[in-house]
Amino acid sequence: GTFQVSKCGHSIKKFSHFQQMMAFRTAGRFVQPTMRCMRTRCLATGVVSSASSTSPRHLALGGATLAGAAGLLLSQQPVKADSGAVGAVPVFTMDSPKYDQSTFYGRLMGMYEYIDPRTLLLTSEDLKKAQALLAKYKETGKKPEGTSDADMWEARRQVEVSIHPVTGEELLKVGRMSAFVPMNVPLCALMLMASTPQQVVFTQWLNQTYNMVNNYVNRSGATVEWSALLQSYALAVTASCSIAVGAGKLMKAVPSLSVMGPFVPYLAVISAGSANVSFTRMEEWNGKGVAIVDEEGKELGMSKAAGQMGVLQTVLSRSCFLPIAPMVVPVLAMKAISGVAPFMAVGVLGACTEIVFITGCLTGLLPVALSLLPQKMEIPVSKLEPEYQNLKDSKGQPLTKVYANKGL
Repeated sequence: GTFQVSKCGHSIKKFSHFQQMMAFRTAGRFVQPTMRCMRTRCLATGVVSSASSTSPRHLALGGATLAGAAGLLLSQQPVKADSGAVGAVPVFTMDSPKYDQSTFYGRLMGMYEYIDPRTLLLTSEDLKKAQALLAKYKETGKKPEGTSDADMWEARRQVEVSIHPVTGEELLKVGRMSAFVPMNVPLCALMLMASTPQQVVFTQWLNQTYNMVNNYVNRSGATVEWSALLQSYALAVTASCSIAVGAGKLMKAVPSLSVMGPFVPYLAVISAGSANVSFTRMEEWNGKGVAIVDEEGKELGMSKAAGQMGVLQTVLSRSCFLPIAPMVVPVLAMKAISGVAPFMAVGVLGACTEIVFITGCLTGLLPVALSLLPQKMEIPVSKLEPEYQNLKDSKGQPLTKVYANKGL
């Protein structure tokens, strides 16, 4: 249908603002004596003394490796009941998603399936088999003999998260939606370990470079507008590096800001994330808008008002809600642990503990944030432009509501 958006993200802009928020958190913690950066904690213990042969580079590599492993572990779904049981899996179809997207639970379960990093282990041969199953279903209108509904849903999921819907090519694995957690946790760990302006700038550049690769891999069309992509990349690098370094200097200059702890970086992230979303979707906000349709799926035109609603809802779910847990919860959790079990909050063990907290928060909150609001917006006609106020449906009845794609 018009509003069925591929969950692997081929029609969306990715998550550069989240990666920027970790840099703000680094800057905030760098100036707080009670919340030393992870690298400082690693180097400030008896285990890692000045005479130790373990270097900061080894600690960084070890932390990044652990982070990736933790991402793989924590982003997996709980084991379900027997999928072959009657009623456990809906009847397979290519016309609608597996889960009811009108409910929060349905959207959440669908998102958890599509960020599952185990799909990264699929081989080209596995994907060809999945494509063959779907092709046979499209030809005959029924499942191949000996294939269950669960098998068909799994084949569809494998293809949607691994194959570009327009080009039909296999997606670069590091840029897939299913690689988001395993790739971002090590990057966040490296950003948290950065303790000098040079290290902060380097890790932010590395972060945004990965983000550009992600945007390219998940482009909506067969080609990409390189000028727009590079412009967005340059803006993201400049903004993230400037804010990451500037926030630290500001809080050093105004010590009273440090009392607010992680909430100062969080407020900065809201601004940076909102600006990022607004820039990447400027055409929807102040240009052509987005397409709107009636209940029958008939396109009515482009609406700037609907586009602005979509951008605002995206800012609410992604820029405001998503950063809360990864930025605030780990800091508070580590502070609580330091009072109960101090040995778990210092040294390498402290770094590993915090990485696990960050991974868990990122894994749990990403799907929740993206599932809060339906992908398909229902908009009262009264909130649209004047030209849409007196339209009628195919039965001659006045239109009271229309629908538009919110975007992610």
